[in-house]
Amino acid sequence: MNQIENLSPDQFLPEMQSRAETLLAVIIEKRKSLANAPVGRLRVAMHGKQWHCYHVSPSSDSNGVYIPKDKIRFIKRLAQKDYDGALLKELERQLSLIEKFMQEYAKCDALKVFERLHKNRRQFVLPVQFSDEQYAVRWLALPYKGKSFREGEPEFLTSRGERVRSKSEMIIADILAKNNIPYKYELSQQMKAAGGKLIPVYPDFTCVNLRTRQEFLWEHLGRMDDSDYSMKTVMKLRTYSKNDFIPGKNLILTMECDGIPLDRKEVETLVKTFLR
Repeated sequence: MNQIENLSPDQFLPEMQSRAETLLAVIIEKRKSLANAPVGRLRVAMHGKQWHCYHVSPSSDSNGVYIPKDKIRFIKRLAQKDYDGALLKELERQLSLIEKFMQEYAKCDALKVFERLHKNRRQFVLPVQFSDEQYAVRWLALPYKGKSFREGEPEFLTSRGERVRSKSEMIIADILAKNNIPYKYELSQQMKAAGGKLIPVYPDFTCVNLRTRQEFLWEHLGRMDDSDYSMKTVMKLRTYSKNDFIPGKNLILTMECDGIPLDRKEVETLVKTFLR
């Protein structure tokens, strides 16, 4: 649970909607499969130590007609038909239950309890959940002290007037701001280094996905053609890994080197993938 609210946004309905869509796709597929399946069903019986297969159809008795072993493809089609028919009933039942549940669950919204209060009453109440806008304001208001700049370092200012260390970081910051992604530049993170010692680490950006309230670290690796820089980068990424910051999970990486600059479209894609 994060330090701002006690109840994070409910992701249950989107997950249920995704499950319902998956179920419906499989249901449609199995209905088509059953429509093209052979007539009748498969009966399997054991004679001695061997299994024998029979085709039970409207034109046969309840024992069915023996199917030779070289007709394995036909046997598989009948077996699949029996399985698909039983499965279809279960999937349709699941889908019906999910749809009914979603209809009722959608009527519940803890956030609206606070919003329905008179504005004069809200000032006395601490809600357990905030709107995305309220959460962003509170998250950004949490105080922190970033890394200091050395005298004589180049100045790069973002569209919000913040100072960063490179043109590429300026591009990333401006794209985050354009997409209304809350971020903090060089927010100190206490991480375990080799031997278990705690050290301060300053990722380029700490961002929050307002939909899920998940925080992501964003590192821009800007001099990958520099051997010393690359070595330090490997060590930093190992520190991140030891502290459970994993690329694709909660760590976003961009990189460049001489002749291969930062790609704006890549930054936009990463923002859309992880932070929207």
